[in-house]
Amino acid sequence: MIIILIIGCASVSTDYRYDKTEKGELYFPTFDETKYPRDTINTGPNDSLRSFTNNWYSKHLFTLNEPVLFNKINEKQNTIRFTHLGTWSNPYSYRLENIDGKIILTYNRTNGLGGYEVGKRVRNKTKQINSKKWNAILQKIDSIDFWNISTQERKNINDGEEWILEVLINGKYHFVTRTSPDSYDQGKDFVELCQLIEKSGK
Repeated sequence: MIIILIIGCASVSTDYRYDKTEKGELYFPTFDETKYPRDTINTGPNDSLRSFTNNWYSKHLFTLNEPVLFNKINEKQNTIRFTHLGTWSNPYSYRLENIDGKIILTYNRTNGLGGYEVGKRVRNKTKQINSKKWNAILQKIDSIDFWNISTQERKNINDGEEWILEVLINGKYHFVTRTSPDSYDQGKDFVELCQLIEKSGK
């Protein structure tokens, strides 16, 4: 009976598939800020962040107990992750993975504040979901031309919620980050895609 329970848990949980992330490890590539003019927006090349933003996002993803994705492009992983960092709300993430045709959703939340201090993980839920939800998300990714959306928006927004969407499919990785896109008109299609990922776990 114990063996059966262990096997059953392993078939759903995905944490065992990743090496433990080290504290201080960065979750995104960092661009060389000396090569780009520093202004109030301070955007850089696609699929990279300036050091301050990278450290900010990374410390929250670490306490969410999430794996680094951008360095997994050669490992045949198919993963979609939406991370939400609200200034005054608890950080949370939805990670969807296609593992041999099984779609596994992992939800994590901490008791920290997205715009300030990290907390500790207080919620972790993993379950298998219908493949139709995965396919609907892939269709949305294609229909909005996600792979060609710029990583950062050239708008100066000083305060709000950080929406971070990463997609790793068939060895191809891209991420997009926006500040309160549902409030500041930073892409209706992007908002709908993120919301579709959230709804897949409900």
